This record gives sequence, structure tokens and C-alpha cells, in this order.
Amino acid sequence: MFLRHFCVSFAVFIMAVAAAEPAVLTQEEVFNTVIDKSPFLTVATTTIVWTQSPSITTTQAPLAVTDSS
Repeated sequence: MFLRHFCVSFAVFIMAVAAAEPAVLTQEEVFNTVIDKSPFLTVATTTIVWTQSPSITTTQAPLAVTDSS
């Protein structure tokens, strides 16, 4: 009986974790910049959006550039 209850509880837990949507985070950076038209000084923005998840992914190392000659 305990084992069956444990297995059902574990299955419900796994389904709940799998169904949860990862958090989407947004950052907006505002900075001053110079342009070639009047008023020459202006404000620009850049937006970064990423998804937060419990999985960890490793980045690939850059490929080594070799001279073929």
C-alpha cells in the first residue's frame, strides 16, 4: 500500500514539474549615445530576454582557427 501511494505521489509530482512553464525574464538597458543628426545626443535602449529553467546547458568552446597553408 505504501509503495503504491509513493509511486502515485511521485508520478503526480513529476507531471507537475514537467508541466510548469519556465520563467521568462526581461531586462531593458537605457543608455546615452551620440548620433550624426541633431540633437546629436540621444537615448537608446536594448532589451535582453531569456528563459530561466532548471536545466543546465554547457556552452561549446570556440573552434580553434588553424592556418591551412
